[in-house]
Amino acid sequence: MKQKILALIAAALTLSPGWAGAGAPRGDLRTALERAARKPPAPLSGVSIAIAEEGGDAPILFGVNAGEPLTIASVSKTFSTAAALAGLGKDYRFRTVLYRSGTVANGLLSGSLLVVGGGDPNLSGRFYDNDIHAVFDRWADGLRAAGVTRVSGDLLLNATFFDDVYRNPGWPSGQEARWYEAPVSALSFNDNCVSVCVAPGKRPGAPAAVRFQPPTRFVQAVSSARTVSARRGARVAVARRAGSNVVTVAGTVPFSFGGWSTVIAIDDPPRYFGTVLKERFAEDGITIDGDVLLSSARPDATWATVATTTSDLLPSIAVANKRSQSFYAEQIFKTLAAEKGTAGSWPEALRLEKEFLRSLGLDPARYDLHDGSGLNPQNRVAALDVVRFLKAMAASPLADDWVPTLAISGDGDGTLRHRFRDHAVRGRVYAKTGSLDRVNSLAGYATAASGRSYVFAVILNGRRVNDGTGHAFEDRILRALLVNG
Repeated sequence: MKQKILALIAAALTLSPGWAGAGAPRGDLRTALERAARKPPAPLSGVSIAIAEEGGDAPILFGVNAGEPLTIASVSKTFSTAAALAGLGKDYRFRTVLYRSGTVANGLLSGSLLVVGGGDPNLSGRFYDNDIHAVFDRWADGLRAAGVTRVSGDLLLNATFFDDVYRNPGWPSGQEARWYEAPVSALSFNDNCVSVCVAPGKRPGAPAAVRFQPPTRFVQAVSSARTVSARRGARVAVARRAGSNVVTVAGTVPFSFGGWSTVIAIDDPPRYFGTVLKERFAEDGITIDGDVLLSSARPDATWATVATTTSDLLPSIAVANKRSQSFYAEQIFKTLAAEKGTAGSWPEALRLEKEFLRSLGLDPARYDLHDGSGLNPQNRVAALDVVRFLKAMAASPLADDWVPTLAISGDGDGTLRHRFRDHAVRGRVYAKTGSLDRVNSLAGYATAASGRSYVFAVILNGRRVNDGTGHAFEDRILRALLVNG
């Protein structure tokens, strides 16, 4: 999307009973927006809307409580990914390295292996044709090329690039097994998740078959799920308690059922990484006699490089923004802190994010942020300040690289793939979606039928707010803008 961009001087004028507007937009547009904004799925105190032209320094064209800070959910990812792009640079590459120590004779490495993590979120099948073991198999190839088929020592894991706070303290409790609350670590594998696959047994009455993908002993299944006749329905429940590696499976699986799977998060990313790596090496013909151990060891002259795996920042930011992948957003956020700050921690990442906002000419105090993904419900920003940020980003040298990482209306690769799909509006919206319990948000850039470009933010907080009600209201606002703007 080609951006036309100048700095914004934004203002909100309150209209009775709580509506805000400024400037003198074309009559048809203002009327259309006012009509679309009627009957929001939240009380007026839980609505914040701001819409402005992308270029120029005029006040906002339309707003509803534009200056009211509300929980923004995954719109938070816009700030963290932009800060990371600015701090790390578009050519930044994540780096994970496998080393070996000792001597090799007759296939035996009389020494240990060491993996040093660099926060890479891509050690999965996402960029490897869905082969989640692709990186580990390449590492095994590197060991075989060095003549190694057995390791006498341990598998050491250095994850000190980040701190050991795996989950943000403000994230909702009781959801630790949900994929979207996966932990964050400098050594992470498969989004720090495992798929639980459930299929019918050999006959009705038999236990259902349960397996994990990747196959691993890191988690253990305790299942009471049974196979039932083909005429009965499937009812399966999968759970894992926080701090436990036991996955419970219950329910019924019809005999004719093709199978069912769900994704759950694990709790200890480095040990998960190391356990699966050791198991995969064994399948690849490389046995490790020792244990999987966390270590702060750093390679010196006694360590030889076996394999180095790298991945690019920009495609990773696109996963975070287009697909709203919180694990990616937090890995990127802590990488910024580790590389440009004093520690790979949330406090340091947040400090650098505030510095970045200040560099855009914004007031950091108006951005109450506590993580990089928006899972923390304390992330509160007014629609007006989201629009100010988006205007500043569009005017910055980062725009050409960062704006395309947002979801695109009607595009199959993002969270807007099922929205604005008709020809008239397809591809005209670049935006970040947001969703939490009782929260829905949408913010980004829109090009109207007239060719004019706009910046917008719609934030909804309230007990009746969900994806259904939130999307319908947001889409109504955006269609009014796209058609009449």
